Amino acid sequence: MQKLNIMKRYIFILFAAFTLVTCSDEFLDEEQVGVLKYDYYESEDGIEKLVNSCYSVLRKKYGDEWTYALWNYGTDEWKRGDHAFTTHAMGGYNDYTEMINPVGYEVGYKNYPENIWAAYYNGLDRCNLAVEKIPLVEDGVGIMKDDAGKNMRMGEVRFLRANFLFLLVQQWGPIPYHLTPSSGSEKEWPRQPVSQVYDDIIADLEFAREHCSEEPADYGRVTKNAARHYLAKVLLTRACGTDTDPLFGRGGNRDEDLARAAVMAEECINSGYNALLPDFADVWIEGNEINDEIVFATQFNQEVGLLGGASNDYRNQSHVYWLNQYDTEAGMARNIEYGRPFRRMFITDYACDIHDRLNDSRLRKSLLEVYYATGVPPKVNAPVWTEQELLFAFTDVAPDGSWAIRYGDTIRAGEDKFRMATENPSNPEYVNLGDTALIFLTNDKNTTLTDREIVGRGYTIFARYYWITDPVTREPVELVDHDTTFPEGHLWEGIRIRAWAPGKAPSLLKFRDRNKADVATYQGTRDFFDARLSETYLIGAEAYGRLGNYTKAVELINVVRRRAAYHEGEEKPNLWWLFDGGTESDVTSGRESAIEITESYWDSDVPLEHYTSPSLSKEQRFIEFMLNERCRELLGEMQRWEDLVRTETLYQRAMMFNDDTRASGTMREYHKLRPIPQTHLDAIETNGRALTAGEKQAYQNPGY
Repeated sequence: MQKLNIMKRYIFILFAAFTLVTCSDEFLDEEQVGVLKYDYYESEDGIEKLVNSCYSVLRKKYGDEWTYALWNYGTDEWKRGDHAFTTHAMGGYNDYTEMINPVGYEVGYKNYPENIWAAYYNGLDRCNLAVEKIPLVEDGVGIMKDDAGKNMRMGEVRFLRANFLFLLVQQWGPIPYHLTPSSGSEKEWPRQPVSQVYDDIIADLEFAREHCSEEPADYGRVTKNAARHYLAKVLLTRACGTDTDPLFGRGGNRDEDLARAAVMAEECINSGYNALLPDFADVWIEGNEINDEIVFATQFNQEVGLLGGASNDYRNQSHVYWLNQYDTEAGMARNIEYGRPFRRMFITDYACDIHDRLNDSRLRKSLLEVYYATGVPPKVNAPVWTEQELLFAFTDVAPDGSWAIRYGDTIRAGEDKFRMATENPSNPEYVNLGDTALIFLTNDKNTTLTDREIVGRGYTIFARYYWITDPVTREPVELVDHDTTFPEGHLWEGIRIRAWAPGKAPSLLKFRDRNKADVATYQGTRDFFDARLSETYLIGAEAYGRLGNYTKAVELINVVRRRAAYHEGEEKPNLWWLFDGGTESDVTSGRESAIEITESYWDSDVPLEHYTSPSLSKEQRFIEFMLNERCRELLGEMQRWEDLVRTETLYQRAMMFNDDTRASGTMREYHKLRPIPQTHLDAIETNGRALTAGEKQAYQNPGY
């Protein structure tokens, strides 16, 4: 299939209140068009350009700091890295401070909700125009030559319209909108009840399911499976709501919605047009973005030159936010391999601790823990052994610390701890990587790792936990999770042991993008996966479980978990037998049977699951398990904030599992919705006049 690459050129259509920015694809003419007339969109060429421009709005979600701030911060999975309160990064979205209130915008903080609000309304208006104009096309010779083709394109734009509405309603609740094109002169925009929004979303998705292609000629267009997946997800979301307020209640019939969600999920799974990849790691291989597991993706150009400059927030910037500050450590220089470390994100203990690392491969395959030396001498000098370190770390050591026996070999004070990278003459922008230089170790409180073992490794280790040993007896005496530097006068004065910290923790590697001209470039080219078939399985499982059909839920869950397991013949990393409970002689055994669950799994408390209370009912444990399983499978995939809002657990889980949110103490229940942008409140009218301060407050979401 030919890939649909949208947004290579810009076409501008200006309205009084809305700006419709259409973006061409590889099929379109090269010339720029300044102003186009409405009737241009009654031609086949015009409609194709317009439909492609609707797709381009999807990119906005992944193009700037809101990418993590609105979908990952303030949850149980992620907290802020050490760049969270600089000019560009917004830690307040994690801590729920005044930064996220409308007053915060007035004192200079970036208004991320307003940017997304404007983009999705822009997309909504594009879709509305397409819905109006597609039936008016005459004399089409391509896709528009008959009603079937017109309905296919109509299905695509109605799917996209549903997508924008779904994103808006999850972030803001009741929203103002029309399903007809804006004239640009409307001033009165009353908020529509959440139940009405969901009715309109579902109607659009049903139409898309009926009329979209199972397998379009152009990869990237909406498919029937994409419509099935999102229909299942929307119905599940609506069914989870318990608010009965006429404006904020989600509406629908719980059991009917759940039953329909389960049917749609299984229809997607069984269609034959998507399939799970055999290995979880295969999904994230660069260059493998077009694969059977992807139900729907937001596409980005593979040509870096077409990505635009720093002001273009329709590029893919999602890959840089998860990277740690590796480049300040010994032997490490910033390079393309490990990326430009924006270090906005810091994984929570909860997100690590719910993984069965002995049997479940997903955490190790989602995080980048091991780094090889990148610095080329003399740019970055290799660290050398000191006499103090040799005396501290080893027992077979010279009395003066001049040498020690390490792994059967003699090492000497002043020698390099590891080999540095070497120049690559064929590519002066890159180097051949050297020895292991740095590890961000995802171990837990059961670790036996000591301060002396860390120093004895030679390379730098940032451990989650390690033991401080007695200065003389060398026995472990205290388990710690912070840096230790032995002070002046201590027997081991000056020795430093490192632990996780904001900016110094494993990077998420799912979005890693090394197809860049240089390390300074942060405009990425990889597609972003909006919907994977593994999530479809989890949606169906949750719908069945909420209906009490745990047999079907287990059946679907175990498909995902078997794929997540280490497989027979797969060689596990040495961290598996060093820290996860495995043995060095058992590094290739399959773990599928060990990871499967049964219906009785939710009959009692399971420590691994970190349930919010040991006295939950089976139904409650099932729901919390599904949140855990979604974390394990979808870690970092820009869904967590909405998952917690959907299940009405955002406040509880953020306060329980996010240290920053809890310490701030400023989060409230009303933060489950974002504030209506002040620019919108200032622009709209009622009865031909601007809103009063009281009317603006009544229009605003509660609490803001």
